[in-house]
Amino acid sequence: MEGIELLDKEITLWINNSLGLPCLDGFWAFMSAKLVWIPLYVLIAALLVWKLGWKRGLVAVAVVALAFFFDERVNNLIKHIVERVRPCNDEWMLTAGLRVLETGGGWSFPSGHACNVFGLAMSSAVCLNAAKQRRCHWHYVTFIFIWAALVGLSRIMVGRHFFGDVLTGAVEGCVIGLACGLGFLLLCRKVKWLAS
Repeated sequence: MEGIELLDKEITLWINNSLGLPCLDGFWAFMSAKLVWIPLYVLIAALLVWKLGWKRGLVAVAVVALAFFFDERVNNLIKHIVERVRPCNDEWMLTAGLRVLETGGGWSFPSGHACNVFGLAMSSAVCLNAAKQRRCHWHYVTFIFIWAALVGLSRIMVGRHFFGDVLTGAVEGCVIGLACGLGFLLLCRKVKWLAS
């Protein structure tokens, strides 16, 4: 095992064991679930339409959806190139004491959950910036990035991802989300019917 891979595994084990209290297992499983967050996505779409107006708001929702689409495609491409085994299927991790709350197959690197939630957070935060309501914007940014970090952390806690998977997924999601969000801001400046 190489140095960086070993370090990643040790960091993952430390996080998984340090925060792995039985009383928090339900919380981490909840944070890791995908479908429970659909109401939040609907609220984010409603917030964008409310703060930006219906024209810009609907375009912003489409931009956030586009970021999600690109996140999924890029993430799946990388996973099939790298083919890293998940911690819950890694014998060394299990022997070393990994706490596993979820099992399953597929590849681990990078974390799709982290990529998606950080892409959503970044793209929606940048789009919301067009509303020019700083107080609302910073409350939203604080909330959405704390939420994204907890979702990313939950993937380590349930045993489905290594720390490096989550970190890489978060960076990937932020880059794609930023690109999509900046594209939206550029559209708002250049397209006449979006400027008002």
